[in-house]
Amino acid sequence: MSGHPYCRRFSNEEIMWIKEMCMAGIPPRQILSSLRQSNPHLRAISRNIYNKKAKILEESLAGRTVIQALVDELGEGGFSYNIEYDQEGYLTHLFFAHPISLELSKSYPHVFLMDCTYKTNKYKMPLLDIIGVSSFNTSFYSCFVFMQKEEEKDYVWALEMFNKILGVHNQPLVIISDRELALMNAIRIVFPSACNLLCVWHIEKNILANCKPYFREEVDWVAFLSTWADLIKSPNESSFDKAWDCFENEYKENAAVLNYIKGTWLPLKEKFVSAWTDEVAHLGNRATSRAEGAHATLKKYLQVSTGGLREVKEKICLAIEHQFQEIKTQLSSEKVRVPHRLRIPFFKEVVTHVSMFALDELYKQHEAAKYGNLSSQCTGHFFKTMGIPCGHMIKDMKIQVLPLNAIHNQWRIDARLFNNDQHASLDDENDQINSLLLDFKEKYEKLPILQKDDTKRQLSQFVGTSFPLILEPKIQPHKGRPLGSKKRNESSSTRREPSKFEIVEKSRKCSVCKGVGHNKSTCPFQVAS
Repeated sequence: MSGHPYCRRFSNEEIMWIKEMCMAGIPPRQILSSLRQSNPHLRAISRNIYNKKAKILEESLAGRTVIQALVDELGEGGFSYNIEYDQEGYLTHLFFAHPISLELSKSYPHVFLMDCTYKTNKYKMPLLDIIGVSSFNTSFYSCFVFMQKEEEKDYVWALEMFNKILGVHNQPLVIISDRELALMNAIRIVFPSACNLLCVWHIEKNILANCKPYFREEVDWVAFLSTWADLIKSPNESSFDKAWDCFENEYKENAAVLNYIKGTWLPLKEKFVSAWTDEVAHLGNRATSRAEGAHATLKKYLQVSTGGLREVKEKICLAIEHQFQEIKTQLSSEKVRVPHRLRIPFFKEVVTHVSMFALDELYKQHEAAKYGNLSSQCTGHFFKTMGIPCGHMIKDMKIQVLPLNAIHNQWRIDARLFNNDQHASLDDENDQINSLLLDFKEKYEKLPILQKDDTKRQLSQFVGTSFPLILEPKIQPHKGRPLGSKKRNESSSTRREPSKFEIVEKSRKCSVCKGVGHNKSTCPFQVAS
């Protein structure tokens, strides 16, 4: 009897546990281990958990298609969302923002980071992840967009949806991305007043991938990177011009490297060189490392890259809710926390009103002003970029107590109260609808009989309109070697493919110049000689 399926059935209580653990994103094997701890005589195997999970999913659909169920859940959950589909009815774009994310985005609208991540769903659709920055200098998920392609029109559609949920009074000041030209063009179209900065880390890695093969010795490459770092840290335009002249003169013999820098990065210097970026309030964000970290965190929840959009949405919700609870707890903690070192008159007005991150930065500047550890001249860059008074300003103020309005609103915690009400973000919109309904009712009562009948018929048609049948997205073509190749195996891993700079760093070296990215037959030095 031990091999009969009847012996491996679950009790009603165990089925409830399985449902709860599935909703929490716990893998089937761990679910089985948990059940066996409470019931050592359980004879079920992993396949029984998978079957029960599939049955739970089928019951949750209740006869609906996957996309219909997804749209219903988004609407019922208070999400801000939109979809697009092609002429054949296949889903091509899906935008959604959790009500919690919407509340955070409107509370912190100053700086956002945008980047796509891959290997998140079985349709191989790129996922545009928009990340915000909180008062505590931590990250939060703002919204997600599944797109068919990464072309300019796709990004424009995504950013227009993002712009719509933010509203006209919450426009971003700074948007940070990598050198994705389609995304950069979309940012310029949708957010013309925002300053689009480029990730300095990605720039360095692009230079590594494209320039390192042209340097024979490692010491020459290290010297080149040092010169480049000094160039992009130029504090003003005149110093940048001088540094660029020296850079151009030093590497004039290396035409390939110089042409790459001139053609690719020099036209975009205003987006990553300190002389220009230090004039905008980027709040210390000059790289998309936040976005990369957010991608990694999200993939820990996803676990596999073969889930459908509905499953991915559920895992995203878990990540957002966990993230929100962390922010909410930290907010409550810092409103009552007063570190001993800040118990001095200067911080009287700002302590418990400003985040600890901002207070720590302010304390460093206060100590520098107190002990005279300041540079000879104030550039004003720290205050412009961080929204926190620098040591020079503190010294010049000659005041006993710093006023609260001297701190950028980004770092304020006293006026923020997150209620975690899923429908709170819709209150304003509901008020507008109720106002329109009252106006409509008042006008309707004054209409002639025939116009009343016509109006009722139009309303009946609107209310009775059914949601169009939308099919699951088409699987996007795989990049690289065709799937039928024996040398390429399909994987459910969410691990990203190696970037070009990683391939260059790990590649075998040329036997002639000891460079990477080529062999002796294609060595640029061999060809030149």
